[in-house]
Amino acid sequence: MTKLHHSASLRLLVALFSFVLIAGACVNTEDEDAGTTDGASTATDDSTDDNTVADDSTDDDTVADDSSDDAAEEPVALTASWRGVTEDTIYVGVSLLDFELLVELGLSPSGWGDQAAVWEALVDDLNARGGINGRMVDITSEFYSPIDAADAERVCSVLHQDNETFANLGGFLGPAGSADPCVTGTNKTVMVGGEISSAEELAQADVAWFHAGPTTEYQTVNLFNLLVQTGETDGAKVFTMGGAPAADEESFVLEQLEARGIEVVGSALIEALDGDTIAQDNELAVAFERFNASGANTLMVFGTPSASIRGAGAAGLTGEIAIWSNDSAGLGNLGATIVDKSIANGTLASTGPTDEDVWNDQDFQDRCVAPVQERIPESDFRNPLDYAAEEENWFNSVRQGCQALSIFETIATAAGPVLTPETFEAAAFGPAGDDFQVPGMGPASLSPDKRGARDGVRLSVYDSTAGDGGLVPFTELLDAFE
Repeated sequence: MTKLHHSASLRLLVALFSFVLIAGACVNTEDEDAGTTDGASTATDDSTDDNTVADDSTDDDTVADDSSDDAAEEPVALTASWRGVTEDTIYVGVSLLDFELLVELGLSPSGWGDQAAVWEALVDDLNARGGINGRMVDITSEFYSPIDAADAERVCSVLHQDNETFANLGGFLGPAGSADPCVTGTNKTVMVGGEISSAEELAQADVAWFHAGPTTEYQTVNLFNLLVQTGETDGAKVFTMGGAPAADEESFVLEQLEARGIEVVGSALIEALDGDTIAQDNELAVAFERFNASGANTLMVFGTPSASIRGAGAAGLTGEIAIWSNDSAGLGNLGATIVDKSIANGTLASTGPTDEDVWNDQDFQDRCVAPVQERIPESDFRNPLDYAAEEENWFNSVRQGCQALSIFETIATAAGPVLTPETFEAAAFGPAGDDFQVPGMGPASLSPDKRGARDGVRLSVYDSTAGDGGLVPFTELLDAFE
């Protein structure tokens, strides 16, 4: 069943801010200020009569000054600049993970609270602050199955063909991520969300595509930079390994290792998929025979790490070798095929702020938590470490929504009154995208090569005793792009 939700207070807010559109008072970006300055005319003294007295000249100057002021204050007219952008509204599609389905299938113990209501509250707060350059934001949300690419394609069509929308916030995650190009390619809709897993996938996008965390390639770049900075690569003899779904990552990983002078002594690609454990284990046994013969002392796992780590454990290498992973999310969720998670202990990955770091950030409390709590009194926000597995994790919902909306707001505001995919992309790659702040994330930046906003990174290490097993900080949080 299609679930559509529109911003409840949109019409009221449009009325409240109509005077803003008339006065043009909330158009205050740097580019727009420059535009109004260029448009201001300088009045000159038309008097050529030598008998004109000085007082008259003074009066003329005063009139000229008044004319300049009037011209400078003339508002920029808001127009229907693109599909999903009208004179007073920006229409946005929001794709939401269907946690009801995941809980029903036993794939998740709980959900993320009322995601749709959280998004409505965040957007209502944005509109109460004046919207984006005087336009209100109106969202349409739809739930998708993260394990069903066809369902994600359906949601893409609902949000961006059945509805006239300028942007998608949220994108598609997991196996459903294959639907991301449906948004940015097929429907030419800008997006903040999803997962950019390769340069080939990004090449399918005809418009701007960004997300909060690093792209897959930047996870690798960040990991290797941190490993070099901390001396973890000293004396390393690396054997790379990954599964067939991550085959596209292999060449980039090898290229980045070579660029840093890190010795590579071998590589293996496991063809058997995660659902075929017996075939996978047989391949892994052969791969680790090659690992031992190569003289390697370090395993670099690209893509989902559970199978390769399971193979290292079966080969008796637990605690004997260094293991690096460019998939921190996969490392934090090793899956049912690893019974003894201690075999992953010591595995290093690049991460960002911890959940507790995000929760303790005052900007996150002020701009994300407070507006939602005010509008949804029954919401349950607390330190994310305090949630039991079966409790609805409202924190995850507000973090994902607030950070995506914040990035979109920053870029769309800098794009100015004429909002199009082209001005949106230009704003992201201009001064506004060079250095900005995201609640709970801190420093952020965007560029044609860097599509993930987050700048703060750290090395984290897997610890099977941390809760049900997870990553804990190994280094301090650093601004990698300062």
